[in-house]
Amino acid sequence: MATDSVQRIKEKLSIIDVISPYVELHKAGKNFKGKSPFTAEKTPSFYVSPDRGMYYCFSSSQGGDMFTFVEKMEGVDFKGALKILADKAGVELVPEDPKKRDLRDTLYQILDDATKFFEMTLVQSGDALAYLKKREVHDDTISKWRIGYAPNDWRKLREHLSAKGYDDSLMLQAGLVKQADQGKQPYDVFRDRIMFPIMDSSGRVIGFSGRVLSKDSEAPKYVNSPETMLFNKSEALYGYDKAKHGIHKLDFSLIVEGQFDVVLSHQAGYKNAVAVSGTALTPEHVSLLQRLSNRVVLALDADRAGVAAVKRAAELMLARGIDLKVARLHGGKDPADLVAEDPNLLKKDIKEATHVIEFLLNLLKEESPDERKFKMRVSDEVLPYLILIESHIDRDHFANLIAERLGINAESVRLDVARLETNRENERAKDRVREAEQVVEKIMPTSSRKENVLAFLAVIEELLEPSEGQMLSERFIEIVEQTPAEIRETLSNNVKSQLFFTLESYISESRQRVVREDWEHKLMQLNELFTKEKILLLKEEMLLAETEGREEDANTKLKEIDVLKRRLPT
Repeated sequence: MATDSVQRIKEKLSIIDVISPYVELHKAGKNFKGKSPFTAEKTPSFYVSPDRGMYYCFSSSQGGDMFTFVEKMEGVDFKGALKILADKAGVELVPEDPKKRDLRDTLYQILDDATKFFEMTLVQSGDALAYLKKREVHDDTISKWRIGYAPNDWRKLREHLSAKGYDDSLMLQAGLVKQADQGKQPYDVFRDRIMFPIMDSSGRVIGFSGRVLSKDSEAPKYVNSPETMLFNKSEALYGYDKAKHGIHKLDFSLIVEGQFDVVLSHQAGYKNAVAVSGTALTPEHVSLLQRLSNRVVLALDADRAGVAAVKRAAELMLARGIDLKVARLHGGKDPADLVAEDPNLLKKDIKEATHVIEFLLNLLKEESPDERKFKMRVSDEVLPYLILIESHIDRDHFANLIAERLGINAESVRLDVARLETNRENERAKDRVREAEQVVEKIMPTSSRKENVLAFLAVIEELLEPSEGQMLSERFIEIVEQTPAEIRETLSNNVKSQLFFTLESYISESRQRVVREDWEHKLMQLNELFTKEKILLLKEEMLLAETEGREEDANTKLKEIDVLKRRLPT
């Protein structure tokens, strides 16, 4: 898209107008702040600067402009974000670069042709078909989900696509082949695998997940497409295109472990099932699901990885107000095996799903027969999730439940929760300091430690309350013999802009005492750095004086060195 279209949209829309429908924003000095839409957080760390037209999310360490924000929230690429914002702004778009559009369309086509090849090969493979029949996958399900088979051959798919006129470059960009060693031809990514096409929300193939056919194989159980122009594993949910209506109708998403779990759940009538592909659950996945329903049920494996996935989901979902429940599956089986045995078993397990807080309580009780150890583990492993819950009614409900399970007074639970929240706020304040320092280092990667500290102090001086800024400035001048304003003039506009934005957010988020302690510590660092530089310079001058026989000058320099050394921290 032409640059002038972007500029016209920015002229007509404020970044506040774009973000406020997604995030409840509140004034914070010159900026606005709210809770991150990308992560599960209780304390707001998402900042928007209307002056700069930028946002920054401290909890996920990402930022950008209105286009970046819409890309992440709507799960679209830049073109999609441009279209959404152009419609909102009433701006007519200049057509997309034809070459890029043609490449995207060709990638969709080659992936569809690869899918057809896998479907055709499945029909010809007795072993693959027999495996699917053994897993109780019906013919109409195979057809509906376009399940196929990648033959046990290094270049069969490549040869097929080459015959249809596709070159190796396109196959590589589509994630269908891998580059071989120099002088050898590219080879197929998927071999001897049941193939599950991963589709976008419109039902177009964007990638694949291939499950190994042989139980005895030492190869990974699943292989997924690499990330491409079309496939982003942090945003793609397997089955989402077919589950959208079911999620909306049933008013909850059912998250299961793998592709077979999704397919067989749908086949058994649970048409709201989805699974992630090749990654853990991400904020983007959660945003995608929350647009359809605020309720989620997890039906994952009962192993350690399954429990870790439950905790990950709790971190991402609770602070967003999602009602997260966990189904404990009969006999520790996965959904695919349960529905194959009896679809009613999965139905019963989903109906009896418990809130994630209660699930963790039950789990810890089973794992910790010792009463004291159980109480300690609840304090360490359950209460941190309780402070993520925004609703005071919900939080009070679960505080009472925990107290009942532990046989203690509910007020004790509330006091511990309050303590955790205070600790969390203190940790967040420390994180703000570290994040501000990291931003300085990132945008000034070739600078020395002294230059980084100078930049930090020079910029923060302008952002402090007048009395605080004056204190900092006076001590700064004593050390540097220049004003903070003079140092700011030496910084590039890009460095100044990013530093101002980051430090504004840091000051707004942190307590005044913490900010003062930080800039006072930075002044001490600066004094130490400048003092050491002066000592080195004086040593050189002293040596020169000694070499030239100027003993009196050399002794004067030595005394000056001793005075400076006494100023250094011991």
